Amino acid sequence: MLLYNKRAIKIIRKSLKLTQQEMGNLLGVSRACYVTYENGRSKGKRNFFFERMLTEFGIDLRQPEDLRRIVFTDTSKIAQPVYQYLSELEIEEE
Repeated sequence: MLLYNKRAIKIIRKSLKLTQQEMGNLLGVSRACYVTYENGRSKGKRNFFFERMLTEFGIDLRQPEDLRRIVFTDTSKIAQPVYQYLSELEIEEE
């Protein structure tokens, strides 16, 4: 099973100081669609969401369920202070 940690998604968005609308715009989905991912209720194509997070922010959310860290594949896609903060977090599901 792959990690789909709604809390991590919200933390990432807030760390980037983006609204749900802004995040949706960056990922190429409507605000309403983005909210379903952030709330863990998406019935859409998660692969699309995961690919967009990887492309836009260098963050790979397709990780084992027991991994509680945010995995970065390209740290140049976000500001260094945000990367530093996110890379040190241990994410627990609510």
